[in-house]
Formats: sequence, C-alpha cells, structure tokens
Amino acid sequence: MTVQAGSETTTMRGRFRVSLKVSLIVISLLTVFFTAAAVHLPWLFVSRDNVAVMAQQLNTEIVSGVNREVSSIFESATAAQAALHDALYDGAIDLEDKRSRDRLFFALLKANRHFSWVSFGKPNGDFYGAQRIDDVSLRIAESRWSPERQEAERVEDSYVNDGEQITYTTTKYRVSDYYAPTRSWYRLAAARPGQHIWTDIYVFDVSRKPGLNTAVTLENHAGELTGVISIAIELERISQYLANLTSLRSGSAFIINQAGNLVAFPDAREVTQPSLTSNLPELKPLANSYHPMLQLANAGIQQAGLKLETLTEARQLITRDATGARYFLTLAPSERSGWVIGTIIPEAAFMGPIEANYYRVLLAVLGAVLLVSLMAIILSRYLFIAPLQRLIGETRKIAHFDLDQVQRVSSPLIEIDALSASIEQMSRGLGSFRRYLSADLVKTLVDQGVVAELGGERRNMSVMFMDLEGFTSTSERLGHRIVPLLGEYFGAMSSAIEGQRGTIDKFIGDAVMAFWGAPNYDEDHPTLVCRAALDCAAGMAALRDDWARRGLPELKLRIGLTTGRMVVGNIGSAERLNYTVIGDPVNLASRLEGMNKEFGSTILISQNTWELARYDIVTRRLDSVKVRGRETAIAVYELLAMRDENGQVPAGFEWIALFEKGLDFYAAGRWHEAAQQFRLVIQMRGSDAPSEVFLARAEQRIAAEPKHPVLAASRPEQDTGKSGS
Repeated sequence: MTVQAGSETTTMRGRFRVSLKVSLIVISLLTVFFTAAAVHLPWLFVSRDNVAVMAQQLNTEIVSGVNREVSSIFESATAAQAALHDALYDGAIDLEDKRSRDRLFFALLKANRHFSWVSFGKPNGDFYGAQRIDDVSLRIAESRWSPERQEAERVEDSYVNDGEQITYTTTKYRVSDYYAPTRSWYRLAAARPGQHIWTDIYVFDVSRKPGLNTAVTLENHAGELTGVISIAIELERISQYLANLTSLRSGSAFIINQAGNLVAFPDAREVTQPSLTSNLPELKPLANSYHPMLQLANAGIQQAGLKLETLTEARQLITRDATGARYFLTLAPSERSGWVIGTIIPEAAFMGPIEANYYRVLLAVLGAVLLVSLMAIILSRYLFIAPLQRLIGETRKIAHFDLDQVQRVSSPLIEIDALSASIEQMSRGLGSFRRYLSADLVKTLVDQGVVAELGGERRNMSVMFMDLEGFTSTSERLGHRIVPLLGEYFGAMSSAIEGQRGTIDKFIGDAVMAFWGAPNYDEDHPTLVCRAALDCAAGMAALRDDWARRGLPELKLRIGLTTGRMVVGNIGSAERLNYTVIGDPVNLASRLEGMNKEFGSTILISQNTWELARYDIVTRRLDSVKVRGRETAIAVYELLAMRDENGQVPAGFEWIALFEKGLDFYAAGRWHEAAQQFRLVIQMRGSDAPSEVFLARAEQRIAAEPKHPVLAASRPEQDTGKSGS
C-alpha cells in the first residue's frame, strides 16, 4: 500500500505544472500573436505572390524594351545602309570625293549613336570607313591595297566632335594587311547580292571589341559589283544601353546567345575573356563570369535544367544566393535570332518597402502585446490570482483539518465566488464529520499520499485496548445519562493517547483501541504506549474523583498492551474502509485487557513490550499464562510507572522485589514462603490486589496440602482454570 501510494505521488509530482498567472498571460499573448499572424502572414504570402507578378511584369517590360532597342539598332543600321546604297547608286555622292564622302559618313555616325563603323570595301581591296571611337573621338580611315606588295597603305585622320561641329586633329600613316574582300561581311554580302546580311559576332581588329556587321552589295547600272557597304555595331553599345536602364535599379540585364556566351552586359568587360587560340579576345561563357548577378543567373539556369536553344517563350525562375535571398530570373528569346535576353532582380527590391511596413506593423503588434500583457497581469491578479491564492490558503487549512479557521473568499467572478461558497460548505461538512474520525490520522495519511484502497503492510507496532469494568450494569442503571460520562471519559483518554503520538483506531461501546507506529513510524512506540497507558490511568483516576464528588458511580479502567508484528492498512470492503491493525498481537492486547479482572490490576503488558521498554518503565512480573492460540506460556507484567530521567526506579517501589520473590516461591511450590512474601507486600502497601490473589491461591494450596510431602507443584493456571483461557 505504501509503495503504491508513494509511486502515485511521485508520478503526480513529476507532471508539468504552470501557474494560472503565467497561463493567462501566455494565453493572452498567444491570442494576440496568432491574431496578428492570421492577418499578416497571409498578407505577407500574398505580397510575395504580388511581388513575383510585379517582377514578371517588369521583366516583360525590360525584355520588350531591349528587343525594341536591339531591333531599332539593327533597323537603323539597315535603313542607313539602304540610304547610303541609294546615294552611291544614284551618284549623289562620289566615293572619290573625300570631302563629300567623309561628310556623309560622319552624318550617319552622328545620327546613329550605336554605329561603330560606316565603311565601303572595293573588289580591288581598297577600303573607306568612318569610325566612332567614343562619344567625342571620330576617325576616317582610307586604305589603298597594293597587289604587288600585298599590303595596304592606310591613312587615318582623327577628329573631335564637340556636339556642334567636327574638328580635324591629326593624320597618321601606316602600312596594313587589311584586305576588304577577305572580311566576313564582304564575303557574305557578295554571296547574296542585293540582300542585307548580318555577320556572326566577332572581335574587331582595331578596337578589339566584339561586334557584328550588316552589309549589302553595291552594283553599277550595268549590274557589275562595285563594292560592299557595311555598318558595324559594337556590342558595347548594347551593353551601355543595358547599363542605362532606369527601370532596373538593383538588378541587372544581360544578353547571351544560345551557346551560353555573353553578348551584352552593363559591365562590358565581362563580355569577353582572353582567347587560348588567338591574340584577340573571345566571348565569355556565362558560366565563367565572376559577376555575382551572372553567377546567380547561371545557377538558376543550371538548377532549372533549361536548354537555351529550345527556349521559345519567356520563363521566370527563382534562384537564391548563399544567404538564401530570393532573386527573380527571367529569360526570353530575342527578336534577334539566336539571342536570349535575361534579367535578374532581387526580391528585396520589391519587398523592401513591404518589409519596412511589415516591421512597423510588427512593432505595433509588440506594443499591443506589451499593453495586453500588462492588462492581463493586472486583471488576472485582481480577478483570478489573488482570489485563487486565498482559496488555496483556505483549502490548505482544510487539508490540515484547521476547519474552524476557514473563511469565505469573495470574488466578483460568479464561478470563483461559487467555488469559495462550496469550499466553505465543504469545511462545515468536514467539521461535522471530524468528530467521527481522527484528524491527525487523516492528515498524516493525506500527507503521505496513501490511497484509500484495500491493502496493508506488516510492521512492528504497539497496540492498546482499554475498557471500563462494570460499564454494562452502570449504563443500564443510568440510561441515557451515561452518554455525558462517556464523553468525558473518551475525551480524557483521547487526549492522553494523542499526547503520546498514538492513533485512535475505534471506540467500541466503552472500549478504546489505539496503536503506535503507523501511519508515521516511531521506533519508541513501546515506550510511548506505556506512557500513554499510565496517562490514561491517571486521567481516569481524576475522573473518578470528580464523579464521586458529583455522586456518580465509580468505574475502574482496565488496559492491555502488547508489541509485535501486525498488519496495518486499509481494511474492509471497496465501499467502506477502516485504517486499522489486525494480527495476533492485537488479539493478545485484547486478552491482556480482560486478564486485569483476574489479577485485580489496571495495566497489563506482554513480554515483548516489557523487553523493548523495560529500561524506561517500572513493572512487576505477575504470571506466566497460556493464551488461546499459543502453545507456550507468555510472561505477563503489570505496568506501574515510568522510570526517571536517569533510568532509575522512583522511590516507593521496594515492595516489587518482595512480590516477585513470592512468585518464585509460589512457582517452586513453597506455599508458606510465598504466602509470607505476599502478606509483607500487602502490609507495606496497605492494599494490593495481585498480592491478595496470589495469597489466596497459596492458602488454598496450603489447605489442600497432603500428609506426605508435595514432590511437585502444579502451575497456578492449572489449578485455578482461569489463566491460559
């Protein structure tokens, strides 16, 4: 029983518990947080979706703008090329007229900022061209091919354009191997007379920058080829356009071909890389770029497994950098066959203002949380915590059976007020039933966590039985007037027992049963039960004196004590239990109580009790008797007093030695010597019931003594027939 109760108690204590104050605050905070989350998280997700749509729309606009710009560049090139063709074909301009030719070429460069070269190559290898070096510097190149020397004499005139007029600066002469008919633009145009052709991207010899040419043949009126007109566009011009996109502030745009090589990028230096096979640069693959934006774009393409050559419509991808930040990558086929326009925009560019507003809302929510927390603390303390803490205090009074101190706790909340009323009513009910139970026993069992269920354990304990001699006849004589006397009697006995840490088991008529050593074990229980018995005898003596003064009948107390191993616990049925003790020592204590009548004594104790408490008590050995259920006789002692603090027998008990010497004579069959000792004890004490009993027995033996000597003496109980019953 105890192990089970302890195990259950441990389990209960091991459970997670939290105070009501903390619970209310947490619930309030969670309510605010979940409400805010229910509002703002969907809003945040919707914002992300809207941002993705916005990014897609922006990318679509950028791609459209780049397509328009590229188309405009190419269309302006073909248009300028057609105008130059018509001017030369109609004879409006003579190529040999340097002044008119240079003015026309400069006019075309000035009108089309994306042109790098406007040139004309002849079948004999001669070449005329105007080049835009940068926004200020211009150059006219004229090359005359010498078949004999297989080289060209090249004249280069440099000019400066200040925005209003073009001013000549210097002239340079040099020898070159530049032969126009071998150039790709010349050969492609010559192969397709009358059509505007476009070359693949290549690196220009002079500028060492990548670009491409459009070209068309020029024939005379007889249909003979007189040369090829070409306009060159450096890709750097497209890169500059990408760099100046105002709609793309934090992201970047780029153009790649289907092979994955860069065509244009805001940083034109990223477009090319040194070649391993020639002294001219080559287009850089997107995968070789060190630019963070281009690396993210390449990673997005690789992760999506996208094949550029199969791209037929715009695709939007999501890629992330090392920190987990999201980027929108859009790839769309260009109107220029074989080109792909790409944009990459960080999500933060759109989410920044949204997140700023989100953080403002978050701060507002935190402020609301703090306000709600403060209000929850104040209100919960006033409405819940303080009343419940007072209720806890009142229930603790009930747990300690301090029922008279339980007070009503008022509360503005109906439920708590009703709970307080129920607790008050419960305390009144328990106050009424407390008189039927041992308050100390209940408190101890509750404190130890003993469960009210069938079960018990074996313990070494002490037990007491007491009874009033002549109670039956007295109760018949007094009738209902005996009840107040019983109340005084039980009150005095209960005080004496509980004063020595005993547990009252039950009242049976005028009998009282109590035990020591449970529910709280006390190793001094043999001494405590003896002291309690003497206190009960003293209390009964005081009651007799009081009753005698009041003219009430005198009643004599009989007490039996024993010590031994017995079963203690909840005994009874599943519906009704009694915390009690059972076992042979209990029966022995009851028999010892009745045996007082035989010896005329007040308190009899067993040999076990005597052996365990003999250094604390004063006793006299009365007899060795055989008790029902036992094969061997047991020694019985009369408890007389407690020893002093030094363990010494108090004065006035010298007669004990005379009495026990008489018992020894009696046991040896020396009746005359025994009778003499008992007479001395009676003489010393004036009256001694046990001595008178044994004196009467000795005198009976002497009277029945035969003529011949008695060889052996029978034990007293064999003669009287009273002991050993």
